Amino acid sequence: MRWFSVLLLVCFLVGCATSGNNGQSEPGVSRLAKSDIDEVIEVHQQAVMAQLKRLMFKLYKRNPNLRHDRDVRTIKESVERTFSRQVDFIYPEWAIIRKPTDIIRLALDERFQGDRVLAYIIGLRKMLMASYDNHSEFFYLTSIDQQKLYNSARNIEIAAWLLAKKRDSEGNLLMLSDSLSGEVRNLSYQRIFGKMIATQDNLAQIIAQKNGRIIKTFVVRAATLAFLPI
Repeated sequence: MRWFSVLLLVCFLVGCATSGNNGQSEPGVSRLAKSDIDEVIEVHQQAVMAQLKRLMFKLYKRNPNLRHDRDVRTIKESVERTFSRQVDFIYPEWAIIRKPTDIIRLALDERFQGDRVLAYIIGLRKMLMASYDNHSEFFYLTSIDQQKLYNSARNIEIAAWLLAKKRDSEGNLLMLSDSLSGEVRNLSYQRIFGKMIATQDNLAQIIAQKNGRIIKTFVVRAATLAFLPI
């Protein structure tokens, strides 16, 4: 009976939040249907997505010739356009690819001829959102899996390694990120990846502690580079 009462309360609050406002939640009312942990989850998700947007901007700036729409819009407009789309937006060139991590691999495949930065970021975004069960708002009865969050952090590590190491047959990096030999050392990409990894790991520990569960840990080995399931 207790859970049934909570369910009725949440449904009532969410219904009140959306009625008379064209389906948009009113912040003050919708917050009543959130617990403190729900707000913590949203803050972490917003943080990791902000870092992903920053990564996309920097990769386009570092690899201007890879941007498919460089002749029609600015880098900032390209990035905003990408993130304004729903995470399940269908890109025709990747419509048949089921796993987000396969899109990441495609972006760093020498045979790929498209916008590598876009593919890389789309793959990461889909993978990260999957770790939140594709929710962008969280309420009392919304739950996420700490193992998925942890696995996503390890997958970011793998994606970062691939970005730094993947080269074509002539030995050229497929996408430039960190500084090359002879350039001023640039650790900004490592810092972005580090923040994304820390955000996902931190939230995984918070959720694990809340649920009283243990996270199954893995050591990412460069030799295997097998993405973990989400």
